Amino acid sequence: MMIYFHERILGSLIGDDTFALSFWNWDNPEGMFIPDMYMNGSFVDSQRERSHLPPEVADINFDYVERGLDPEDQIEANVAFMYHQMVSGAKKTELFMGCPYKAGEDGSCDGPGTIELAPHNALHTWVGNTQNPEYENLGAFYSAAKDPVFYAHHSNIDRLWDVWRGLKGNKDINDPDWLDSYFYFWDENAQNIRIKIRDVLDITKLRYAYEPIGNSWLNARPKPSVPPKIARHILKMRDIQNKLQSPNQISSPDFGPEGHTLDTTLRVRVPRPKTYRTKKEKDDEEEVLVIYGIEIKKDVYVKFDVFVNAVDETTIGPESREFAGTFVNMRRGVRIVMNKNDVVSKRKTILKLGISELLEDLEADEDETIWVALVPRGGTCVNTTVDGVRIEFMQ
Repeated sequence: MMIYFHERILGSLIGDDTFALSFWNWDNPEGMFIPDMYMNGSFVDSQRERSHLPPEVADINFDYVERGLDPEDQIEANVAFMYHQMVSGAKKTELFMGCPYKAGEDGSCDGPGTIELAPHNALHTWVGNTQNPEYENLGAFYSAAKDPVFYAHHSNIDRLWDVWRGLKGNKDINDPDWLDSYFYFWDENAQNIRIKIRDVLDITKLRYAYEPIGNSWLNARPKPSVPPKIARHILKMRDIQNKLQSPNQISSPDFGPEGHTLDTTLRVRVPRPKTYRTKKEKDDEEEVLVIYGIEIKKDVYVKFDVFVNAVDETTIGPESREFAGTFVNMRRGVRIVMNKNDVVSKRKTILKLGISELLEDLEADEDETIWVALVPRGGTCVNTTVDGVRIEFMQ
């Protein structure tokens, strides 16, 4: 709704009630560059990362460091990533939208959805200036709206919500607590307006319609980087070798009350509660990989990727089927002092990744366990701990 009221205010200022903001369709190959209109006149922001200006292809799963892919490979990785975030990894409402806030003391939750984590957070950071302490402007919450491309970026996030709702089987949260949650906005007449979520779910009532464009990622289902049978054999042999060489290695996916620091790649074997599931069972319940008890400092950029049954996760990315998802915490840009011993407040969150289709493609449907790797990116996880990894089923 922030974009909606911003649009109405701008339309009022110029005397045009048909005024509409543009969206930056970075999810399609033709739009995977900072748009030309934001490179001219008052739409220019000097605080963008210069090495990422056109004709550089956007990295919508930016790792905080450059992957060094050529344009064609970067586009392929982006399209495959969108397939995961919008299709295979977003088959249930909570996976796409995140957990819903509810009334009461137990109503608060912290579990973002696929698109919010990336491309949203990741692309904010990709555009922001690496020479600034908090990657201002777009790279930090407090300064992001100073860059005019902020509004085009968020307009595309809104558009993708509408696209996702149109895909087969997808639907919005129907919990009354969520539907009746309300927010206040200033409108074009300087009136403070209270808006309930249920009042704005039908975008036609807002006089909204998005320009139809192709979604090339809809059929961009990636393939395994290594044939699954060969990968499984290699991973089993590696397990045996590791047990002989390091008998004290991590053997349980529950890391205990202190958790495990994610300063290096963490690999663990995770049991699956159900195997040999039928198609109907998979349609009814999505198998979900849960990384729980993720403790991070709120005002620090944190990113790690998750892989399943990967032989070498250092050489692959979203373009490979072993990629299960990503976690991205964006900088706020404002240090929050909690106490004299901790200059940055902490939060605990959770990451849920839909993996039913992924397991089919990795031919792991019948396996009682899977190998999971958590891969920290760009040295961003030195103060991050994880309590464990498990599998759940989501209706």
